Amino acid sequence: MSSGLTLSSLLRAWYVFLGLALFTFAMTAFIGRIPLALSSSVAMPHEVLQRAGANLRGAAISLADRRNFRAEITRLEDEIGQLRAANRNLELNVNSLKQILRVREDQSPGVVTTASVTGVDSSAVFERLSLNKGSQQGVQVNMPVTVPEGLVGIVTDVTASSANVRAVTDPASRIGVTVPGRGGQGIAVGVPGERIRVTNFIEDEPVQVGDLVETSSRGGLFPRGILLGEVVQVFPRDPNELRTEFLVNPSVDMSTLLEVALIAPQ
Repeated sequence: MSSGLTLSSLLRAWYVFLGLALFTFAMTAFIGRIPLALSSSVAMPHEVLQRAGANLRGAAISLADRRNFRAEITRLEDEIGQLRAANRNLELNVNSLKQILRVREDQSPGVVTTASVTGVDSSAVFERLSLNKGSQQGVQVNMPVTVPEGLVGIVTDVTASSANVRAVTDPASRIGVTVPGRGGQGIAVGVPGERIRVTNFIEDEPVQVGDLVETSSRGGLFPRGILLGEVVQVFPRDPNELRTEFLVNPSVDMSTLLEVALIAPQ
């Protein structure tokens, strides 16, 4: 009886031990897999946050670089604008020097300065120009005003920083002229319509359409030999009349003038 009870106790203990071993194995297997799943679940949000942070940092750096790039573009555009302005000033200075050189070579060595035309006032009564230089820059009354293409007029009024010019087409203008190759002398007077009429011209040879008209020494205000224009019409005259008249188209278009040269008074 005692031995049977002992055997039964041993079997029961064995079953309990076996059950505990199976339970322990099952729990060990289950617990071994849980941390991997949990670590994966935890790692995914962590990586997302890390990636998002990296993207934000990259976006901030990119935005800063873009702002710096725009600022650099603005700075370079300003520099380009300044260089263009400086280049334009150099071009204007070169053009002024070229104009002075041409006037000195072709018309008179007494060029004092150049000036920009700031206004043209035309009417049936007068033809005047305004300049941006005056007595402070050496401009004087009775200075002849020219361009390489020909005579523009004469300075009539001067302030410290500006001057007025009476154009050759102004009815109040009086200029001693001659016709190269034909000889003779006369007086050129401005007429409405931006033309010039030469009167009291005593010719050595008959003047013809197409002849050029230049300043002469008559009157003493203008250097000799400055082109005034071209003869476009010769008026009929009485055979007993020694003087002739003709119409001249000026060589300079006053409405398109931008800059002129001023010559020292005679």
